[in-house]
Amino acid sequence: MTSLVSRLCTLMLASLLLAPMAAQAGDKAEPSMDSLLAKLEASSWVAEGAREPKRIAYVFTDMACPYCARLWENMQPMIEDEDNVLQVRHIIVGLINPKRSFTQGGAVLAAPDPAAALAEHEAHYDDGGIRPLQRVPDAIRSQIQSNTGLMIGLGLQGTPALIFQDSQGRWRVAPGVVGEEALRVEVFQLDKG
Repeated sequence: MTSLVSRLCTLMLASLLLAPMAAQAGDKAEPSMDSLLAKLEASSWVAEGAREPKRIAYVFTDMACPYCARLWENMQPMIEDEDNVLQVRHIIVGLINPKRSFTQGGAVLAAPDPAAALAEHEAHYDDGGIRPLQRVPDAIRSQIQSNTGLMIGLGLQGTPALIFQDSQGRWRVAPGVVGEEALRVEVFQLDKG
């Protein structure tokens, strides 16, 4: 059963991530995982976790998303684990509530320490999160729009959407909130300590 689920997840990731790019390419060569990873790398993201990572995961995050805040909270014990070798890169998007998504996303991206600003927002999400910018600078608005376009272009329909490499080296997508145990074992690949 686990093998079947594993194969289905791999197929789902391939179809979600590569099919939209193939459709845009028309007659051009089929896109590779390397080109997808280059697009994720080139997006505007906020990193937390290992400073010199052995592995990287990406998560599409919207500042107006309560599930993103819950996923962030679930990740913190693993982010802080001394054995963690994973860097999580939060790709800030604006889908749910354009005003809040952009003004608070802009506040995170414009902060002197974006990771601290993200942590402040997510830790206090239920109290309104980080103080929004009154005016989002055009360059930051463009970053959030590009990130949102990337997410939609990949066929991902909601936040959070976590993209990570499993213990077999296969890239996976996990939409929605991932629980702590699955994060520890599948995403961060830490021993059950």
